[in-house]
Amino acid sequence: MFLTEEDKIEIKNQLGELENEIEILLFTSKLNCQYCNETEQLIRELSETLDKVKINVYNPVLDEEISKEYGVGSELPVISARVNDNQINPANAKFLGIPAGYEFTWILSLINMISNKKYPLQANSISLVKQIDQILESNSATLELMVFVTPTCPYCPIMTINSTAIALLSKNIKALLIEVSEFPHYAQIYSVMGVPKTVFKLYKNASEKQDFIEGAMPENKFLERLLKFVETNLK
Repeated sequence: MFLTEEDKIEIKNQLGELENEIEILLFTSKLNCQYCNETEQLIRELSETLDKVKINVYNPVLDEEISKEYGVGSELPVISARVNDNQINPANAKFLGIPAGYEFTWILSLINMISNKKYPLQANSISLVKQIDQILESNSATLELMVFVTPTCPYCPIMTINSTAIALLSKNIKALLIEVSEFPHYAQIYSVMGVPKTVFKLYKNASEKQDFIEGAMPENKFLERLLKFVETNLK
């Protein structure tokens, strides 16, 4: 058991009465997955705590169609969401690993954003998100945010939560949040010496442009950096 009765009361108090039903999608496997069982247990306890949160568990091998839709491969567990609302794009945000420790706040924020449509962004930041998304749309480009975190990092949720909000509000921006201690090969590929580290990749046609920031950054500065990166590389 992960959640105590006190935890469940606190979670309900934090989120309040949820407005819309949502599905938490968990992609998992019984084989070659270090934390799949623990992640499923954690998400099930959360869904039992919140009436309007349901969990659906998928295996990428057996459930090929939905796994392809959400871009899930052999690296597991992966958490995403689904909701009957055309205004947001839950498939644009995924968490690779178990959202334990400080990252448990990420999944609570995900539920709050999707069910209650409460985003942790100021109005001017949301406008910047829309501006970036429109630039990407007009250039047939996409932007991926890869946020590397660990459960013991108190500053990491700032970047995972804000990146998720940006992705949910966009058509052309995706967020992949990675618990890097579970997947250490990413640390080598992206030279992750400390967390949080956010790598952003711009894709257009067959080309890719890349940049990164290290540490937590206020939402306005983060979005200004993303806007500059997109504008510079789409000239």
